[in-house]
Amino acid sequence: MKQYFSEIFEYRYVLISLVKRDLMGKYRRSRLGVLWSVLTPLGLAAVVGGVYGILFGTSPQTLIPMIFAGLNPWVFMSGTADNATMTFTAAESYIKQSTVTTYIFPLRTVLTNFLTLSYSILAFFCVYLFFQPNLFGPKMLMCIPGLLIMYFFSWGLANITSVINMNFRDFAPMQSLILQGFFYATPIIYDAQILKDRGYQFVYLINPFYYMLEVVRKPMLGYIPGWRCYVAAVGVAAAVFLVGAFVQIRNRKKIVYLL
Repeated sequence: MKQYFSEIFEYRYVLISLVKRDLMGKYRRSRLGVLWSVLTPLGLAAVVGGVYGILFGTSPQTLIPMIFAGLNPWVFMSGTADNATMTFTAAESYIKQSTVTTYIFPLRTVLTNFLTLSYSILAFFCVYLFFQPNLFGPKMLMCIPGLLIMYFFSWGLANITSVINMNFRDFAPMQSLILQGFFYATPIIYDAQILKDRGYQFVYLINPFYYMLEVVRKPMLGYIPGWRCYVAAVGVAAAVFLVGAFVQIRNRKKIVYLL
């Protein structure tokens, strides 16, 4: 594990350069640019919040911020997992023509998406200040440790999915289907209380994405999750990160031959 971090640190300037290039390339020739990372989840939250508000008799003033706060971390986690499947293929020339460590490429995906997430979170706070000014306060700063937990979880997930896809090229579309299932099984566009009232709370209690979501979303909405939620989130994130690091270390020599 020490070698894993030391090699990433050694090639940190290459990593930073690649992340900068990804961000510039992502919004090149786009008039709205980085605003798309804000408008996409905000637009979806407005549409879903408006429809669900009518169907369930819930105020859009409450529902839209809740959905927007849930979509931000979900888009980051699912987008990172999806993008990571092609991270080595996209970096084939770097891997084959240089001695740069392969460890930086999944992390490249995580960092790029995390910076995009930061723009969207800043936009959320502006929206929330408009919808719920009374709930806006210092408790929201607790989303920072939540974001850190989610970051390591997503880093581990990227490490795992990138290696799996190198060995099994049909994994990427399969993962997209799995993540779509998790999207509906995770209380993102609806309140977890709905499942609990119907006796289906186990659906989200065994769902690792739920805990990552809660430690970020609840503080963003001005509430502090219970300590059990934090313990579960830290435990899941640590386990996924360690497994991901182990998978990368174990397969580093194979990757160049699989490209």
